[in-house]
Amino acid sequence: MSAEWIMYKGKKILYVNYGGLSPAEMLEQILSATKMIVDENSDQILSLSDVTDCFVNKEFTDLSKKQGAISLPLTKKAAIVGVTGIKNILLKGVNAFTNNPRVPFDMLEEAKDWLVE
Repeated sequence: MSAEWIMYKGKKILYVNYGGLSPAEMLEQILSATKMIVDENSDQILSLSDVTDCFVNKEFTDLSKKQGAISLPLTKKAAIVGVTGIKNILLKGVNAFTNNPRVPFDMLEEAKDWLVE
C-alpha cells in the first residue's frame, strides 16, 4: 500500500495512491491515511489522492464519506487525480458531505502545484 508524506516545492503533502490495490486494500488505505492525518496533529494538511486505474465501489465511497468527516476538517487543501467516468459522479457525492471538497485534477503535477500555491 502507498500512503506517504512527500515533499514538493518545500511543502509536505500526504500522497495516497490507490492504484493497483484490491477493494479490501483500498479500504485499509483510507483508514491508514486518516490515521496519518490525525496523528499529524495539524489543521494545515495538504492531501493528494490518486484513484487512477482503480475500481471505486459503494463501500469505498461510503467509507470515504465517514473518514472524510474526520480528516477533512484537519485538511487545508485536498486534491484528487484519476477521477473519470463514474468516479466523477461518486466524487460529487462524497464532496456533498463536506465543506472542504476534494478538487479533481487530470495530472499529478497540476494537483501538487495547486496544493502548494
